[in-house]
Amino acid sequence: MVHSTGFFSALQQIRQLPLDVRTVTLGINIADCTDRSFHKLCDGIYQRIVDKAGRMNAVCSEVASMTGVPVLQRRLCVTPIDRVAQGFNASDFVNIAKTLDGAAANVHADRIGGFAADVQHGMTQSARQLIASLPEALVQTERVRAAVHVGSTENGVNMEAVSLAADALLKSAVASSHRNGDAAAKLAILANDSTGHPHLTGACLGDGWGDLVVHVGVGATAIIRHALEERLLENPNSKLDELASVIQTAVFQATRTAELVGREIAEKLGAEFGSIDVTLAPTHRPGDSVVDLLPLLGIERVGAPGTATALTLILSAIRAGSAFASCSAGAYSRIMLSVLEDTSLAAATQSGTLTFDQLCMAANAGASGLDLICLPGDTELSTLASIIADQVSFAVLNRRPAAVRLIIVPGKQAGDLVSYSGMKGSAVILPVRGAGLSERFIQRGGRLPPIR
Repeated sequence: MVHSTGFFSALQQIRQLPLDVRTVTLGINIADCTDRSFHKLCDGIYQRIVDKAGRMNAVCSEVASMTGVPVLQRRLCVTPIDRVAQGFNASDFVNIAKTLDGAAANVHADRIGGFAADVQHGMTQSARQLIASLPEALVQTERVRAAVHVGSTENGVNMEAVSLAADALLKSAVASSHRNGDAAAKLAILANDSTGHPHLTGACLGDGWGDLVVHVGVGATAIIRHALEERLLENPNSKLDELASVIQTAVFQATRTAELVGREIAEKLGAEFGSIDVTLAPTHRPGDSVVDLLPLLGIERVGAPGTATALTLILSAIRAGSAFASCSAGAYSRIMLSVLEDTSLAAATQSGTLTFDQLCMAANAGASGLDLICLPGDTELSTLASIIADQVSFAVLNRRPAAVRLIIVPGKQAGDLVSYSGMKGSAVILPVRGAGLSERFIQRGGRLPPIR
């Protein structure tokens, strides 16, 4: 790339901003790796990933050093495996997951998505076998993230698929009971993912993308907080619409940064540039949670009346700011309320100020769904399936993508505290009101009709 004066001028501005590139996701098309020979299939998938992603880690480090913007995670996503591995059984799918895991480890990727089934319309035999393989596959791999796409606004919700996904989630938790059910955290149940949102956990390389594409997610919480604090120093009585404008401006800067970094990485890898996702996903750094933005808007404590409105304001502002900044801004810019990965949220649940019901409300107001929430080990299949169905249905109604990641903790009860070394977080197990009262509803099966 021939760097212009404007490029280096932009770099000087970027280095003054408190932001980071949260994720760089390299999407790899493996559709033509399909083969009736299982060993040839696995060899083809492994070699394709290693060939295409072998330089990804070095390139990300090089661009991060050049721009002064850290890249926190390197991820991969591939064509949905239920399409690539037609005609194989559950044990074969477990070995395919191990192949993906080994390839990701070889290229030093933090995780790999695409071990996924799209069952919003109906289920092929391959999709059923992939879902059946999930408990064993997720326990035996480290970097693989799985997804089951169960509904969309255009096609409604496949309630049989919701039940099967909930059953796989429960079995994954039981199979990893020695680790407090952490395998369940690697499975996301998705809605409105028909085009493949690479920033969703476990998501795949969706339809319409090329053979090799780079997607970038930029963390905007710190830069938004910095901008709000500066504005409130100037005028402590700023109106909500004025603060929304401040958020839009900060997100504009973050999005331009993501595009600059992402396009440089894509060019060096010989890939297309895909989408930019502006996210308020948490880290364990102090002040890096959306919860820390709420007091600046006037909500003294997360979960207090007005929380949903404040989240809606933030989400609207980040979407407006990112859309204005780049034509590559993705449709999945969102707020993530990931309890296990967010020390501020975890503290609120442990103190009792934030309940499961409030998290459900917040998820439907401005967040991306229920994420990394721990539930009691005796949670019934019907209750879990109903919780998932509620979140999926709201996403379908509101025409937005959503993901549900729940951890059923075997042998633990509501109020118990659990810790996870891999996610470096602790959380209290939250009670679910009305548990066990939805069994007949789930047993009916069928479909939720599409939204017209």
